[in-house]
Amino acid sequence: MAVDLQQIADNLIKGKAPEVKELVQKALDEGIDVEKVLNEGLVAGMNVVGVKFKANEFYV
Repeated sequence: MAVDLQQIADNLIKGKAPEVKELVQKALDEGIDVEKVLNEGLVAGMNVVGVKFKANEFYV
């Protein structure tokens, strides 16, 4: 089953680091391009986190 890059973003937004790591590794093992995983998974999730942080919806 192919990794859905949106799952990476969703888990990143939820702060589920172990799941993100596992999904990223699966995506890379499946041959998905590193840049695609980065942009459509990790960066997409971090963009949402940044917006929510700026709106005081997320805290560190």
